[in-house]
Amino acid sequence: MISRKTGANDYGPKKDAYAAAGVPVYLIVDPSTGRWHLHTKPKDGEFRGELSLDFGDEIDLTGTVVGLVLNTDDFPRD
Repeated sequence: MISRKTGANDYGPKKDAYAAAGVPVYLIVDPSTGRWHLHTKPKDGEFRGELSLDFGDEIDLTGTVVGLVLNTDDFPRD
C-alpha cells in the first residue's frame, strides 16, 4: 500500500527498477484513489502487462507466481 508521500517513487523509479530486475508481479494499492494497479510480464526494463481496477474488484493472481486471488473489498481509503 502506498502513501501520498511515497506515491511518486512507487509509480515511477521503483516500478521501473522492479521491471528491470525482472520482478514478476508488482502491485500498487493506492488508498488515495481507491484503485489498485497490477504490473506483470517484465521485459526489456518495463512491465508489459498492466491492469488497474477499483477497490472492490478482485485481484486475480492465479496466473502468476503468487497463485492466489485477493479480495479488495476491505482495502482502506484515505
